[in-house]
Amino acid sequence: MRGALIHGVLLVVMLVYGYRTWTRDTTIKPDLGAVVLWDKHEADLVSLELSTEKKITKVERRGQGGEAYWWGIETTIEKKPKPPEVKPAEPPKPAEGSGSGAGSASGSGAGSAAKPAGAGSAAGSGSAAGSGSAATPPAVVEEEIRKIHEFPLGEAGDALIKSYVQAHALRDLGQLTDEQKKDYKLNDAKTTVTVTFKDGTRKFLIGGSVYGGSDRYVADQQSKRAYVFSKDLISTLEVGESSLHLLDPRGYEPNRIESVTIEGDGKSKAFTRVQAGDTEGQQLKTWGDPTTKKPDQTVANFIDNTNNLRPTEFKPEIKVADLTLILKLTFKDARGDRLGTLQLFKHEKPGELPPNTDLDPANPPKGETEYLIITEKTRVPAIVRRDAAQRTEQDIATVFGEHPTEPPKGNPFTGGTTPAPNPHGAAPPTPPNPHGGMAPAGGSTGKPPPGQPTPSPTPH
Repeated sequence: MRGALIHGVLLVVMLVYGYRTWTRDTTIKPDLGAVVLWDKHEADLVSLELSTEKKITKVERRGQGGEAYWWGIETTIEKKPKPPEVKPAEPPKPAEGSGSGAGSASGSGAGSAAKPAGAGSAAGSGSAAGSGSAATPPAVVEEEIRKIHEFPLGEAGDALIKSYVQAHALRDLGQLTDEQKKDYKLNDAKTTVTVTFKDGTRKFLIGGSVYGGSDRYVADQQSKRAYVFSKDLISTLEVGESSLHLLDPRGYEPNRIESVTIEGDGKSKAFTRVQAGDTEGQQLKTWGDPTTKKPDQTVANFIDNTNNLRPTEFKPEIKVADLTLILKLTFKDARGDRLGTLQLFKHEKPGELPPNTDLDPANPPKGETEYLIITEKTRVPAIVRRDAAQRTEQDIATVFGEHPTEPPKGNPFTGGTTPAPNPHGAAPPTPPNPHGGMAPAGGSTGKPPPGQPTPSPTPH
């Protein structure tokens, strides 16, 4: 009975915690502290850099004036033992006194009598001393291998920049004693954060976490004063690219899009947002013909599927001229002003050799097709999931073909044709198709009817 009561209390606590987690106000800004370190403008900030023994994460300002933007560079550092340098073997040298004359002389009775007893063994002991059994092994020489990834900043990166433009600390600890430095793990710390402005630099040594929390002790290298920094000033930089890089390649709210022009297969066609009644009689926004204002679920599915073209890795070293253009989407707002573009490309990625294998010219590693997008926000080619890109490529011909129009199906989560957000962090799934173009919620695997683009499964 007592065990059941304990489990019941724990269950209630978990339910309360879960409810508070899911209903919390995400608009509340993190508390960075009331101790003002500096108050600058964003244009004054040049770069942020967190440096550890194994990784350097840098965010720097590029461009000028209204064309300025923030760019990330992550350098991973790996140290490996350097292979010993192999020198060519030298030919053996002839031993001294190896001639026949010397040998006969040493073999004479006079020569042997001249040697004191035990002289030979004593001489031999010297060779034993130099045998190398007690010699110091050579020091291991390490080589440093650096790998660099570049990326544009996303929302988390933008928030980090704002935090450092007007930087605050939670507490001012003043100048520390040696004992305090040891307690705060600042005496042997290796991690630093360097904040560079146009008029100077501030460098902080990053120590341990505050007891019972995730906020960090830091020491200003110039003033020698110590502070407590909010975890939000440090943790994002420590995680690096995966927390800073761009997630949404558009850079504007989807509800601002009122028209889109699709270009592919040498054709071009424009579509617009239209009001249409769904199967339940409700008026919803969907995509349709700009002249007739009739809804077109095939086009709506296609445009929604392009939301799955999310960047996973950025490749500034790839030249656009070396890529093949598949599709271009141009988005405009209600006034007809261009919001941005999304271009889908592909190219043949060279095959890679498995580790510890040599190239066989007769059987080179097989290459594979790689898909990339470019938008005004990505600035450089960015790799996207192959399955989502292939599905979009296959459905281009369907969009430009003849297909019937039909009323949109209402979304139970949003009340419109825009799908609900995916809790797994990927692009939202495509809304159901009343004619069977999408697999229903129950998990049916029915094939779409002719004229419907292949629906996109929710990526995990």
